[in-house]
Amino acid sequence: MLALALVACGDDGDPADVAADLLSPGPFAAGFQEGIQVTYTPRGGTAERTVPVSVWYPAEPGSAEVVTYQVAGLSAVQVPGTALDAPSVAEGSFPVAVYSHGSGGLALVGYPFGELLASHGWIVIAPDHVGNTATDGLLGNLDPFVRIALNRPQDVSAALDWLEDGAAEVSGLGGAADLESVMVFGHSFGGYTTFAVAGAAIDGDALEASCAARGDCEEYTPEVVAAFNAGLGDPRVDAIVAQAPALVSAFAEGALSGLSQPVMLQTGRLDATTTQEGQAVPFWAELGRDDDVWVEMPTGAHFTFLTICSDLDETTIGLFQPGADMDGCNVGGMETFLPDVEAVPVLGAYVLGFARLHLLGEEALRETVEGPPLGEGFVLTVP
Repeated sequence: MLALALVACGDDGDPADVAADLLSPGPFAAGFQEGIQVTYTPRGGTAERTVPVSVWYPAEPGSAEVVTYQVAGLSAVQVPGTALDAPSVAEGSFPVAVYSHGSGGLALVGYPFGELLASHGWIVIAPDHVGNTATDGLLGNLDPFVRIALNRPQDVSAALDWLEDGAAEVSGLGGAADLESVMVFGHSFGGYTTFAVAGAAIDGDALEASCAARGDCEEYTPEVVAAFNAGLGDPRVDAIVAQAPALVSAFAEGALSGLSQPVMLQTGRLDATTTQEGQAVPFWAELGRDDDVWVEMPTGAHFTFLTICSDLDETTIGLFQPGADMDGCNVGGMETFLPDVEAVPVLGAYVLGFARLHLLGEEALRETVEGPPLGEGFVLTVP
């Protein structure tokens, strides 16, 4: 049961009504398609690259069956969704959100956010960052760290290019996308990706030192250095939400505070992967500008941002994300962490509210986005 701490006041823009709207499905049916292939040539001296892209979007109701998500292409690992399977897109023009999964994840793990945003009239695109997915981990096809850090932001831009120029394969989707309103959000390595694609400059010396410590600097070629130095920002990005972001040391001094976009930081104080002191606090120290918001979960951890703890059994979780039982998943009767079924709906409401406030200009949402927490397991910090 989701525990809410809402404050009701006034007739117009009543915070309780606004919060309830953000926490509930919107007026549209959510549609879903996956396996769309986006091919591009990334900067950095690499060959042509193809990434699968999943899409959630506002759909015509009743025009398809409800989807069942198949994790990593394994028929034995299925998760029921609420979206419709490849229906026609609803009539209209819709803002865009891009979801970037974490290291060893998949685009599909963002489905609770994709379904919520699509029902509220957003087109959500999510690339599988090839070389850094759960499938790559299982097959031993992981790319070196430097290559992943370089390709991830470019995957986001390539997905936006596809939506802008080549989305005809999803009926009507390209023409329905409003690329004047683009928000990017992501988890863990996907949090790094949001900052990089927003234009935060990379500290090349820090990355070189990092690869030297791991012994994989053969990938740190002059072409890669030039690509990082040229920047990975995409001018279409208007706002970002970084969930448990990683690699604060990868960014140049002042790069985060110098961003033009508003930023929502979402973190868990019990995170053992991207820790409070090692990542969350330093990220916020660089942010804390007007319009930035820090959403914390005192008993949240790294995998509280996903529903894998409740969607998958313990064996499957251990296969894809070893250690999740110590970093967000309450297994064996433990009650250490805020359950994902309580956390993710509130996190999604904050993503949606922040995007609507800053991309669509819905000022009535400011008090809800920056005001008293939407859930008992949350703490907000604003400048």
